[in-house]
Amino acid sequence: ALAKGFTAAGVLAAHKITASSPDMDLATVSALRKMGVKLTPHNKETVQHSDVLFLAVKPHIIPFILDEIGADIEDRHIVVSCAAGVTISSIEKKLSAFRPAPRVIRCMTNTPVVVREGATVYATGTHAQVEDGRLLEQLLSSVGFCTEVEEDLIDAVTGLSGSGPAYGAAVHG
Repeated sequence: ALAKGFTAAGVLAAHKITASSPDMDLATVSALRKMGVKLTPHNKETVQHSDVLFLAVKPHIIPFILDEIGADIEDRHIVVSCAAGVTISSIEKKLSAFRPAPRVIRCMTNTPVVVREGATVYATGTHAQVEDGRLLEQLLSSVGFCTEVEEDLIDAVTGLSGSGPAYGAAVHG
């Protein structure tokens, strides 16, 4: 959804986006391929070619991803978690085994970003710089509303922003 939104907004060309998935036959992967996004089954390859890393996976997958890519995270990387319920501190703790000061941001967005009508909130981690938050806000504001909040508010917003559009579509449709 984010890749489609970013390209529709004109903030990122599809060929500048690299995505990884262990299952290259998924419908979402096919859609990204048709858009012109660079695809790989290897997360480490995505890390090598990216500066901002969106971890858009199920929460229980996050520790495995961090173990896999942790050694490849460099100073230039901003790690953005979109996984519900996974705290900044848990990600920082995991990554600190590899880097002394990982730059972590937690965000929650919703699928209307596809049509540039999304709602996103984010919180910055201990080592994230002010510019990191600004960059994320610039990216995510291109696909809808985006604002910084305290991390403890993200879970509350998740329920509203995630189910709200679906409820509205069900009532309207």
